[in-house]
Amino acid sequence: MKRRHAKYRHLLPPSARRRGLAPLEFVLCLPILLMLMALMINFGTVASWKVRSLGMSRDALWSTRWPRNGGTNPRPDFWPAGAGAGTVNEDDVEELDDTRARHPVVRGPLPMGTQVNEHLLDPGRGMRQGTATITRGYPMLGSLGEYELNANTYLLDDKWQHRRMGLASTHERRIPVIYELAKAPPAVSEAYTQAVMNVINAPFADDLRPMDNDDEYRYYGERFGWSTRSPDFYPRLRRFCSFDPDVADERVEDLVDRIQGKREDDDGVSRRVPSVAETMTRAFISLYERVIRAIESGGTQPLPPGATAEIAALRKKIDTLNEFLQTLQQN
Repeated sequence: MKRRHAKYRHLLPPSARRRGLAPLEFVLCLPILLMLMALMINFGTVASWKVRSLGMSRDALWSTRWPRNGGTNPRPDFWPAGAGAGTVNEDDVEELDDTRARHPVVRGPLPMGTQVNEHLLDPGRGMRQGTATITRGYPMLGSLGEYELNANTYLLDDKWQHRRMGLASTHERRIPVIYELAKAPPAVSEAYTQAVMNVINAPFADDLRPMDNDDEYRYYGERFGWSTRSPDFYPRLRRFCSFDPDVADERVEDLVDRIQGKREDDDGVSRRVPSVAETMTRAFISLYERVIRAIESGGTQPLPPGATAEIAALRKKIDTLNEFLQTLQQN
């Protein structure tokens, strides 16, 4: 009977022919499966701590960047106390030192004894590095020993914040910080001081009051509730930064043109630059016309006593100013 079954054994399905081998195969494969599982756990653990170390290096760098410090930004809770974290200052980055940033105005030297803070304007300075190091044991297969992770983060820390330059706000000039200007000779300083005092104590100072603090503008503004202030008619020297005498002469000539007025450009192109007198004349004509409109639109009929006489006086002023304006335009 057994021989008969053995004769037809090849006709049986595989499950019937290999009965009892599955537990044996499982026992043989179990160590390999456990090994793979342990390696997967180890790999995931190392990867997660690698991400944490990168985050810690960034935290160490940015938490100590000015004006922060380690005291105001404590170490994160996820980073063990025994692990390392800190910042170091790196060398200058020569690749960022562009030749276009080596102009004498940026790096010096400048004539007439002017010194330039060349380090402040060096684009390659300020590289800082945040570091994080940690040594841990593997959670599985402890016989593998320990692994060490090192993470670095770099930051090019510029020096242009106004507070780091000793300035109270962004509106303050950075020129005194960037440049150490040469001191003028005592005679020049005394002459400048004397010129300023002459302007302040000039006998005609009261005649210049309408230039920036006119009584009529202030009176009509308070009377009609206007927010318009007295215009500042003083022409000012436009900003420029140059040690070239030709550039300075050009700016001064432009200032004189805006004071006296000009009818023709240097290249022969006809144009008009209104003078201070013309600008003030047009401004006061506009003021008187606005006052007349305000009086006439008071909403009362007839006009209040004295309003007709006031309007007539204002129109007389406007006629006088128009005649003066025509004289200015003819000259």
